[in-house]
Amino acid sequence: MGALLAIPLVVQPSLAASTSYVANCDARLRTTTSTTATIVDVVSSGGTVTASGTVSGGSWSADCPSTVSGSSWLAITAVNGTSTSTLYGRSTVYAAAGLFSVVTAPPPPPPSNYLEGVDVSTWQGSIDYAQVRASGRAFVIAKATEGIGYTDPRWATNRANAPAAGLALGAYHFARPDGNSTLAGARGEADWFVSQMSLTGGMLVPALDLEVHGTLSVSALTAWVQAWLGEVYAKTGARAMIYTSPSFWKTYLGDTAWFAQNGYPVLWIAHWTTNSSPTVPASNWGGRSWTFWQYTSSGTVPGIGGSVDLDRYNGLDLTRVTFGADFNVGLGGGGVASVEQGATVSVPVSINRSWFTLPVALTVSGLPSTLSPTLAAASTTDGSTSISFAPSTSTPAGTYPFTVTGTSNGLTRTATGSITVTDAMPPTVKAALSGLVGGRLGSTVPVATSWFASDPSGIASYGAQMETNGGAWATIGLPSPLTTSISQGLRVGSTYAYAIRATDGAGNTSGWAIGPVIKPVLDQQTAVGTTYSSGWTTAYSTSVSGGSMRYATWAGAWVSYKFTARSIGWVAYRGPTRGKAGVYVDGVLRATVNLYSSTYVAQPIVFVANWATSGTHTLKIVVKGTAGHPRVDVDAFVRLVSA
Repeated sequence: MGALLAIPLVVQPSLAASTSYVANCDARLRTTTSTTATIVDVVSSGGTVTASGTVSGGSWSADCPSTVSGSSWLAITAVNGTSTSTLYGRSTVYAAAGLFSVVTAPPPPPPSNYLEGVDVSTWQGSIDYAQVRASGRAFVIAKATEGIGYTDPRWATNRANAPAAGLALGAYHFARPDGNSTLAGARGEADWFVSQMSLTGGMLVPALDLEVHGTLSVSALTAWVQAWLGEVYAKTGARAMIYTSPSFWKTYLGDTAWFAQNGYPVLWIAHWTTNSSPTVPASNWGGRSWTFWQYTSSGTVPGIGGSVDLDRYNGLDLTRVTFGADFNVGLGGGGVASVEQGATVSVPVSINRSWFTLPVALTVSGLPSTLSPTLAAASTTDGSTSISFAPSTSTPAGTYPFTVTGTSNGLTRTATGSITVTDAMPPTVKAALSGLVGGRLGSTVPVATSWFASDPSGIASYGAQMETNGGAWATIGLPSPLTTSISQGLRVGSTYAYAIRATDGAGNTSGWAIGPVIKPVLDQQTAVGTTYSSGWTTAYSTSVSGGSMRYATWAGAWVSYKFTARSIGWVAYRGPTRGKAGVYVDGVLRATVNLYSSTYVAQPIVFVANWATSGTHTLKIVVKGTAGHPRVDVDAFVRLVSA
């Protein structure tokens, strides 16, 4: 490493009782106060200069734009924000005073746009920061160090008093690459700055003040700045802002956008102008524009004697330029909560802020939509909000992890929790439905009754009861807890009703679901509603229902029966001489029934049809005329009707 050069304090006229002027026309800058002196530069119309005062000299006259004359000269110490020492190697150059007008600071913009502030050094002397704050200023950027070994005499006082008055405070370092030109020198200046500024959370990010370049080339000065910034970041974790003028950056750093594109988005631009916005180098600082703007060096502020630099912040919230500004997301109760199905629970969300006042956007992820997570505020500047969870009754019981994510200013913070949904809802029970089934007609009619229940926790057991002829409900003994159907013989002419309830896996028991009242009805083969084609014969027997039945043997003979019921059954006769018949319900073939049997069977129910509700239908039986045993018998009809 090369030797580091310690640079003593350099008094800059632009920082002490100086005034800014704007050129009314193209104005020549000379080495002395004489029109015959050497011209060092020409300031274009509209350009700005800083003068420490006026001095008397040789006479001059000019058209600017009207004719002006005199013998007063401006003692100029900076041009367009860059010192004359840097530009011309002279602490002061001169120009005819009548070619310039005093720059007045532009009025503060509407409060909705910017924050106002100042930057100060020892040249401002003792400052009453309470008055500065009362004047509407929001921040102060104070000089801390210069080169290696120099600390601004008022830095410690400014550092203590500005925050105490409610002003945001930042520190800047005046770079001296002219004295510490090596990369080791850059790092040495950075280390000195870090050692003196005592950066703590809540301060503005530190600043590098670039006004001199020494003899460094564009590439060498760029590397010097990179080394300084990198060292500050390594020692503090802060990405410092850069202070420069448009002309200095374009001339001595090649108008590079490298810094804007590589982690240094905060530009503090020095451009003293009456325009409403500054000129921003490096392609509008990589498209990010300016963050701070020093728009005049000759402002006046209550609490500060003499003139002072006035600055503007591009926004209303300093969070993005505050060191240590951060937030975390937390959940009340550790994020663990329990809620029953169909109920609602709220979980507090805390946003723990450290010098962070920007809105934080919140989202909840990881949950099924049936849990209906709802944030009380999707974006908030507060320190707390809440999430409500309202699981639907169909949400399965269980534990559901979730994540709350907060995002703001490029930061993402998360908190995790879990919601346990408990089953508090009884099962949903479908009322029992009864229907005729095949079998034999006797003193009772064979009927099957079935039911069903559902629950997210599953069904653990069923209970069943039956009411007969409007009497008391009687418990039906089920073969197993999960039985969902039974078959019984019900007496013709009696009424019946069934009640079902279910218990789920969480122990919740439903109420009784009562089905319709039903009644078995027996109609003989000649009941009202029957119509026979020709070819049918009546047969009598004590083994058949009602003592008689009708039969046909030739193909195409038919009988139709129009009825009202929720179930219908055809009672026939089986035997060796019996054959096949087609069975139609409401005009649609439903079955082909074969009555053949090697033995005779009386009163079999050979066909049934069932519906969910009662209605009017037509049953038609058509003889097929089976070869060798064509006979088909109609003994009776059985119906289940709604009582």
